[in-house]
Amino acid sequence: MELYKNRNDNTYVLIIGILMAMTALTTFLGIGMIEGTFDSNQTNFMTFFILLMVFSVIGLWAFSLLYPFRLLNVDYNNKVMGLIFASGVSREKYYFVKVGATLLSCIIATFLILFIPAVTFLTVYTEEFVSAMQNIFGTFSLGDIFPFLLMGVLSIFAYYVTLTTAVITTKGKIVGILLFFGFSFAVSIVESLLGIPVLSSSNMAPGSLANVYYLKTLFALVQIFAFGFLGLQILKKQDL
Repeated sequence: MELYKNRNDNTYVLIIGILMAMTALTTFLGIGMIEGTFDSNQTNFMTFFILLMVFSVIGLWAFSLLYPFRLLNVDYNNKVMGLIFASGVSREKYYFVKVGATLLSCIIATFLILFIPAVTFLTVYTEEFVSAMQNIFGTFSLGDIFPFLLMGVLSIFAYYVTLTTAVITTKGKIVGILLFFGFSFAVSIVESLLGIPVLSSSNMAPGSLANVYYLKTLFALVQIFAFGFLGLQILKKQDL
């Protein structure tokens, strides 16, 4: 049901389509410039290309924040939260379904936006891509890969749980974005005070990088449980 509602959000379906077109066009122009199809010495072309690339990056950044915020606060804005819970839906079930549906919707949207650029680069520069991946993974030992992926997944989940708590606390108001920034800033301060090192493979002994990944994974788990518990408790006590 939640995924169906998200899919029918026409405003953001249009935005996703625009971002798909912008990233695809940026990719085609960039490859054309590299291959010499387009003259990079032309001022008008370079100005257009740079502006398109900048706005594509800014658009993706804004979308990564505003789209999940929109999905999470839509029921507050439509003033249907009371009706949802009055119909027999438990607040705990609503919370977990909402977070899961938002995460899945954002993954699908990101896949759609980046699909054409990714396929294009893989098709045109297959050897270069394979070489780059080999260089990247060459900096990892086999034991680093799983903790790195685990850290990445839990960090993304922690991002959405924290954003959900901000939305619930402010009852879907736009000020929730500012509260989310405040939460993120507080989390970064706590992480710094705990002495969790910045990720860098260049100055660490073999095997120590995996320990950093596990440490950051543990911190992400604590963040998930802390903000998840806080958001759920606020939701339970809200007068809707």
